[in-house]
Amino acid sequence: MCRSMKPLILLLVLSPLAWAQEDEFSFDVEEFEPKVFEFTGYIEGQPEYARANQDSALYQLQFFGRDPEKEIDRFTGSLELEGHLRKGIASINFQTHSEMVWDYLGDNDDHALYQGYMSLQPDPSFALDLGKKAMRWGKGYAWNPVAFVERAKDAGDPDLSREGYWIIAADWITIFDGPLQTQIALTPLILPVRSDTNQDFGEPGYNNLGGKVYLLYRDIDIDFMFLSNGSRNNRVGMDFSRNMAPNFEVHGELAYFSDAVHRTVTPECKPGKPRVEDEISYLIGTRYRTSNDITLIMEYYFNGLGNEKKDQEQFYRCVHQAWESGDQDLINRLPLGKDVDKGPFSKPNPMRRYMNFRVWWEKPRNLLYLTPGVQVLYNLDDRSYSVSPDISYIGFENLELRLRGTVPVGDSLTEWGEKPNKYKVELRARYYF
Repeated sequence: MCRSMKPLILLLVLSPLAWAQEDEFSFDVEEFEPKVFEFTGYIEGQPEYARANQDSALYQLQFFGRDPEKEIDRFTGSLELEGHLRKGIASINFQTHSEMVWDYLGDNDDHALYQGYMSLQPDPSFALDLGKKAMRWGKGYAWNPVAFVERAKDAGDPDLSREGYWIIAADWITIFDGPLQTQIALTPLILPVRSDTNQDFGEPGYNNLGGKVYLLYRDIDIDFMFLSNGSRNNRVGMDFSRNMAPNFEVHGELAYFSDAVHRTVTPECKPGKPRVEDEISYLIGTRYRTSNDITLIMEYYFNGLGNEKKDQEQFYRCVHQAWESGDQDLINRLPLGKDVDKGPFSKPNPMRRYMNFRVWWEKPRNLLYLTPGVQVLYNLDDRSYSVSPDISYIGFENLELRLRGTVPVGDSLTEWGEKPNKYKVELRARYYF
């Protein structure tokens, strides 16, 4: 993105916006009919301030060979566009995401097609999708162990859009009448991996076969899913959700992975012999909404693909050793991956046992448009955690404001004790159009 665009982005993101005007109620049947073309999106500005934790391993990875920073400032400008064109049995759908970041690394921009696919629906019970599509498998809010064909959520901000994969997928739905009415939906898919297609999914040269079967039985939502051996090893799973009461829901997921590979680091800070084992991952959670609009979510997550505590601690020790000695070769030997944020030891939530607690209160004490909340992510293996209070305001027309802070808490050699900052504060201004 050229430098001349910066003032325009800042002006669009931060310009004053009019207060919402009260509209008279009206009913128009045409508003409920599918439109031939729909176009929506948002533009967002997000300034961040963080106090650096210079003694942490992830800070030392980020600033190895660079001038150290006590304060880490960042401004992110984002533009996301979404559209749908419908004609007869066909529709074309797209979603793009563009991002410009100004931080200690300078100016960086990224533009991605999150979704771009054609859908053919010759019958209400059957549809065929071809192109790049983001699948959404699983019932968990912070994590989804059964999300076999999608990119991982950010547990701290799980509602963010995510980029999809190029696929061929179908949806077939049928209903069986009887004393217990049952609805079934079948979703088979093919996900090809080549050197220039879905290359970050796994080993190239495979047409990966996967699928999901959905059942609605006795008011229980149940899914069974699988991914065949190919670019990734075999995996099967299931999930469920059930409303036990109008304001109380329970949900869960269970996944089995064959020949899961666990990376290790030796005491000499070299890649060790990987452990290959069959593993399971599972999640169990609840969601409860009180009579005065307080919503609480509690989830337990066991990540069978995660690292053992001793392996994670050894990785942190090696990073500290490299920082103290200034040994770039030692850093190069560590299993970091092409992107540090996605490495087996440096990605978010790389270990095995976690808790997620989140609560928010809509219109507290009848304060319209205001929603305060807090989220706690807790690592049960090393007893470190993060606390993230936030407050959002939607009193302006088409504008959402959110102020959020994050404080990681933990000792040395723990997940949140080794985060790159002591605390972080961010303001998000998102304007929808």
